Amino acid sequence: MVEPSAAALFYFVLLSGSRFAVMVFAAAKVFLLIWPALAAKLLEKQNFYPSKTDWSKHAKSIPLGAVSGLLMALVILAGFQFTDLGGIVYQNSDVIRSKAKDMKIINHFLMFSLLICLGHSLLEEYYWRWYVYGRLRKLVRPPVAYFGASLAFAGHHYIILGAFFSTGLTAALGTCVALGGGLWCWLFQRHNSIVGCWISHMMADGAIFYVGYQVIYS
Repeated sequence: MVEPSAAALFYFVLLSGSRFAVMVFAAAKVFLLIWPALAAKLLEKQNFYPSKTDWSKHAKSIPLGAVSGLLMALVILAGFQFTDLGGIVYQNSDVIRSKAKDMKIINHFLMFSLLICLGHSLLEEYYWRWYVYGRLRKLVRPPVAYFGASLAFAGHHYIILGAFFSTGLTAALGTCVALGGGLWCWLFQRHNSIVGCWISHMMADGAIFYVGYQVIYS
């Protein structure tokens, strides 16, 4: 639960601008991919792949995932366009652009955005909802599992946001991320599927990267 936050502290703060930052970033994502499968097999003695897949539960999760994702995307875009948040973000455009250069994505932003929106959002749902929340709900009551998994999910976002914004705004935006994580935990609890969560997460990320594109290349 703490590995993503620890990794973000290194690749986004301590090693920012160095060649090692990208290496730590990549290693952290490989960990998210591999660790849940290893934990299920070695620690829990469970088969990672189910013997039978219930496709209907995945299909049933799509409408609510799409609606929630659309609403989140609209809130993000409206906040950027019609509130003081947009001006604050633009005031930090030089810092945001500098970070994009440090992470070697300034010349590949659209490709990076697609990778994050399509692939990384799925990876995070697999790790944070299926693995972290899925294991916590077996140990504690669902509300406690919601809180723990969502706060842990927001952890690395607090660190990343803190590189751009004031402490107060970082706390506010990071808490919004935690609330989003709580919604996705609820969707996973409701349908026992990460498909709806993934669609919702993907749409929210799409709105964020649209804002990022406007700021970096304006």
